[in-house]
Amino acid sequence: MRNLLKVTLTFSFMLMSIVLFAQGNVSGSVVDSETGTPLPGVNVVVQGTSTGVSTDFDGNYQISVSQGAVLEFSFIGFETQSISVSGDQINVSMIPSADSLDEIVVTGYGTQTRREVTGSIVSIGSESIEKIATGSGVDAIKGQVAGVDITSGGGRPGQNPVVRVRGRRSISASNDPLYVIDGIPQTSSTGDGAIFDINPQDIQSMEILKDAAATAIYGSRGANGVILITTKRGRTGDTKINYSGYYGVSSVTNIPDMMNGEEYAAARREAFRQDANSRYSYAGTIPNDEAVFLGDAAQLESIRTGRSFDYLDAVLNQGYQNSHQISANGGSESTQYNVSVGYFKEDGIIDQMDFERITGRVNLDHRINDTFKFGISMLLSNSVNNWGSSAVMSEALANIPIGKPYADDGSINFFAFNDGIRTNPLSELVPGAYVDERISTRFFAPIYLQVNLAEGLQFTSTFGPDMRFRRQGEFRDRFTNDNRGGPADAEVENKKEFGFTLENLVTYNKDIGPGNLKVTLLQSIQEFSSEFAKAEVQNLPYSSQLWYNIGTAEVKGNLSSGLSEWQLQSYMGRVNYNIDGKYLFQASLRADGSSRLAEGNKWAYFPGVSLGWRVLEDISPDNATFDEFKLRASYGEVGNTAISPYQTQGALARTVYAWNETPAFGYRLNDIPNPDLGWEISKTIDVGFDYSLLEGRISGAFDYYVTNTTDLLLARNLPYTSGYTSVFQNVGATKTNGVEFNVNAAIVESDKFSWDVNFNISGYNEAIVELALKDESGNPLDDAGNNWFIGQPIRVFFDYTKSGIWQLNEADQAAAIQGTDPGQIKLADINGDGKITPADRSVLG
Repeated sequence: MRNLLKVTLTFSFMLMSIVLFAQGNVSGSVVDSETGTPLPGVNVVVQGTSTGVSTDFDGNYQISVSQGAVLEFSFIGFETQSISVSGDQINVSMIPSADSLDEIVVTGYGTQTRREVTGSIVSIGSESIEKIATGSGVDAIKGQVAGVDITSGGGRPGQNPVVRVRGRRSISASNDPLYVIDGIPQTSSTGDGAIFDINPQDIQSMEILKDAAATAIYGSRGANGVILITTKRGRTGDTKINYSGYYGVSSVTNIPDMMNGEEYAAARREAFRQDANSRYSYAGTIPNDEAVFLGDAAQLESIRTGRSFDYLDAVLNQGYQNSHQISANGGSESTQYNVSVGYFKEDGIIDQMDFERITGRVNLDHRINDTFKFGISMLLSNSVNNWGSSAVMSEALANIPIGKPYADDGSINFFAFNDGIRTNPLSELVPGAYVDERISTRFFAPIYLQVNLAEGLQFTSTFGPDMRFRRQGEFRDRFTNDNRGGPADAEVENKKEFGFTLENLVTYNKDIGPGNLKVTLLQSIQEFSSEFAKAEVQNLPYSSQLWYNIGTAEVKGNLSSGLSEWQLQSYMGRVNYNIDGKYLFQASLRADGSSRLAEGNKWAYFPGVSLGWRVLEDISPDNATFDEFKLRASYGEVGNTAISPYQTQGALARTVYAWNETPAFGYRLNDIPNPDLGWEISKTIDVGFDYSLLEGRISGAFDYYVTNTTDLLLARNLPYTSGYTSVFQNVGATKTNGVEFNVNAAIVESDKFSWDVNFNISGYNEAIVELALKDESGNPLDDAGNNWFIGQPIRVFFDYTKSGIWQLNEADQAAAIQGTDPGQIKLADINGDGKITPADRSVLG
């Protein structure tokens, strides 16, 4: 693999040659023809070449070009203009376009205009991302894209959002989408917060590829959708300094209604009713408080004095969030740059939980001449995440309000009442008592070399190294929920991740016959390795040392380390052809070879095809309601190997046994090898349409899709008597179908005020259609032990149906059917046999 890398890089740089042309400078300004407002960011390109610049903040530009050449001026929302060069000054007034179909959309390994797109792709611009106060760019698009569900992974600052594109397809393998940043598929594990390394203020656009025809170009990693993130680049013109920042507060909006002391005491007294035989019964009498509260002095004192304590109110505070970014961008005709430094800090709603991040970015593009261009997108990020104790919320919800949280001297009572199980959540918030600090440093620096081989023929070689270092240190003092008065313990884990992607891309673009042909060829290599080392100790001599001097601990605990590696090799070809801009066609085929799978099953092929018809180009009535109406249809296949490496191999685990009545360590079988493990394949059909009316003021799209996933990478639980816990196999199938609709409306547009309204709605059904178990006729059977049911979603609640409370006049029924008393929860007799048994359980949702 390393030799191949060296050969490829050598080939890339051997292609260099220098071609120089005698040219003169042409300058001018570009404005909006209706308002006269200067237009920054207008693309000024020499027709037939890739030489070009962009206008600066004041709409000015300067470009080196030969007399008689043609300059093309293009800008989103305006009509493209072509002007022949005759002189050294060209001023242009851009005419607003009647539609927004010239918007450039990143599609993966290339770009297309909105009018050319035949797949289900949604683009979100920087203006929609920057206005959301969040530390994650992915979190910023929540609610903006139909069919994309983004939910919080928890309440902690810096915690990853959970992203699902068109639902779930896999039962055991990952359902996370693939993230591609500046053209490089990510290797860093998103589960460890890698997506939080990207500053949202640095993002220029995000494209979400939803259907299989669009994601098939990413093969084995496109099964769960693809999110393309493009960061901001430089422009031609004087240096422009930008600052953006905000400060805000956060608070809990939906707090559970907890019992106060009086309510809890009344409920406990009712629960302690006893009959003459000392049996707890609804018809019994309430004993005295000494018996009800088991003689606990703290509870009896609270009842006597009317003391009531709300733990939720005590641990929940107001959170804070602030962000600051300063950036500089500009450049000459040949070199453009964008440099930024960002700071983000979020304090959680619970003390000892916060997230702090510093990012630095340098994006540089340099054109040597008309033949060669190179650039880099460098990110350096450092974050510190204080994770906090999970026991704070769990104990705040479980503790009773009539304990004694504080001693008479004002110190915290670790056990607020005589229970032995519940601990005081306030003890977790004592400074230094519970510390879980997670530090992450990341260096990500894709570099590219672009070579114009001939007119319309371009070669690009991209190398993207990605290094991430993580350190997690944990310390738990004596009086924490984990140790309950036992000795303090600490642990420290250091983890290093290194991955790289090397991709060689050839593109060809030429007008042929009645249309335009685009051909894309790709060769890609990706490698990733992750190693960790961890140490755990107990009984530290002093608490303030945390995990920094663990050699002084009295008890040396577990030592562990590990190494995980995987490789992926790929080839891809794609053809786009449109006829007169009316009939659109795209076909692609990708071949992936994955080291995670078994010999003989490592390679798989993923085709994709899509068609589009711009109806109004053929049918254009005089009083057409729509400006644009495009029909789309696509089919594609994608794979999923999102499981840990080495699943095809057997593994041993250390165990303890007796050797002549002496304890000894040995090894036992732990993982069952599966030499036949192969690809999980998803096949998707998508049909839909894009529309625009009222000169582009209203636009949107509709999609209907069906995805069938087969050969699931399924971790089947096994009986303990087998000696194993589970085994990965290719068994089972799922089906997902749904609809999506969105509408975007520009209500008011002016140079001083704008008002946009975006609405989207989507819905989908997911169902398991096949599992490992079948009856004698071959029909699939439920797997109740794993909570998997044919025809039901992948994750369900399987339980008894609660139909009410047994009443006093139903005492006989309660005893006969459920074996309980009035006042208890009534369970529904689903099968009607007159008894509540496990057979009465059902899927509740």
